[in-house]
Amino acid sequence: MTLKMLIVDDEPLICQGLMNTIPWNEMEIDVVGSAINGKKALEIMETEPVDIVITDVYMPEMDGIQLSKAIIEHFPDVTIIMISGYEEFEYARQALRIGVEDYLLKPVDIDELWALVGKVKQQIEETRRQQQSKNETILSNYLSQQLFHLPDSYHLSEKIKHQHYAFRLLLIEKRNYYKTNQSALSYDKLKQMMDQMNVSSIGVEMHENQLVLFLYDQEGIFTEKIDQLTAMIQKYFNGDVSLAISSCYHDMHQLATLYQKLNTRLSYYRGTSKQVVTDDENLPSVNNYNYNRQQAADLAEAVFQQNNSAVRNIVANLFHRFEDKSLTLQQIKRQCLFLIASVKERAQESMFEQIDFRLSEDTDLLIYNSVCALQDLLEADLNSMLEYVERSNDSHWIIQQAKQYIEKNYQQDIKALEVAEAHYITPNYFSMLFKQETGQNYSEYLNTIRINKAKELLSDTSNKVFEIAEYVGYREYKYFVQVFKNYVGITPTQFRKLHSIEK
Repeated sequence: MTLKMLIVDDEPLICQGLMNTIPWNEMEIDVVGSAINGKKALEIMETEPVDIVITDVYMPEMDGIQLSKAIIEHFPDVTIIMISGYEEFEYARQALRIGVEDYLLKPVDIDELWALVGKVKQQIEETRRQQQSKNETILSNYLSQQLFHLPDSYHLSEKIKHQHYAFRLLLIEKRNYYKTNQSALSYDKLKQMMDQMNVSSIGVEMHENQLVLFLYDQEGIFTEKIDQLTAMIQKYFNGDVSLAISSCYHDMHQLATLYQKLNTRLSYYRGTSKQVVTDDENLPSVNNYNYNRQQAADLAEAVFQQNNSAVRNIVANLFHRFEDKSLTLQQIKRQCLFLIASVKERAQESMFEQIDFRLSEDTDLLIYNSVCALQDLLEADLNSMLEYVERSNDSHWIIQQAKQYIEKNYQQDIKALEVAEAHYITPNYFSMLFKQETGQNYSEYLNTIRINKAKELLSDTSNKVFEIAEYVGYREYKYFVQVFKNYVGITPTQFRKLHSIEK
């Protein structure tokens, strides 16, 4: 960090000696000039930024004490080093009391002056680092509060009034995000690039695939530097990135509105070949595209007929039309949801309940941020529906065979696992199919068969109840009675008496 220094002494030789005999540039000190008294020094400071002032005490018109008071009042960030003769020492002590950093006695020891200026430079740099860190924290918190619409609990709006910057917003998104399986966008990876270009920045990660950079400067970030920066970012991401860049602004309270403006533009062009958008270009009007109900009906018919090639052709033709019409990703997403809903409407009410559809209202267009991504999602969902229709058609004979197996073996201790294995399907899939086809779960169906057989035996034979229980597959008498009562409403004995009376 280069600091600017002013030398003030009424003896020109001393000024020239301090300016020219010490290699200040080696310490990154730029001597902006000299003045023969305090009044001239203040005139220079009015037009030239100064960080350090080395001043003599005794000078005409305005001495070092008066100059120090004026500097402390009007330029409080400037550090003052005073040079005094022995007889002026009381002046130096007075200067220290009013806020002068340090003093040296004449004749000035060059090494001592060099060390003192070096120490002062370090102090200034550390103070500025701390202040910059504090300002960045306030800025960062204010940015988050504005962009995420958080309550201003810490009165950041008031604190930000004291910070005056020219700024731009830069939104960054990776293209084709879901296919690349990339890590989330991280500000840390880009900050080094910003620092190399001497661009002050703060990053806010709005989304795993959207980073907002707040670029700021006291004077402004000019178009030439922005062009260099965008070129570096595009190179860093191998061109696979979309950017939205704002004009230069000064009013921090516009941040939320400005972000929405940029995000709207980025959303409009998301999935297209356009990679850089700005806030000063007008958006084209959105093309209207009505739902094609005939195509939806054709698609549903192809699904239920298990015509895979027809499904693929319909989807391919639809997406060609979407691109021809320059639909936005949001429009394409709505069209895809309409198609899925149309197929569901033509099915039995609960037919596709078991499918975990990938396309939904919550499908994130920052993740699936390309036309191909949405086409892949739609095709994946339609394939799931095709497979489900195929399983449903095949399931009828499986369940019929399973029912025959149960009716043949109900007297045995048969479990759902055994029946599923006998038909080469998983127990979970068997349970789902069985419930779908019969309206009952496996144990309910098995109990129904056993209890109906028990009712026949109770009515038509004189076998004892416990014998009947064992015959229909219940090894425990009490459990049989409990199940019988649950299904029939009365005990087996009561049932037998009732039907004996009827006979």
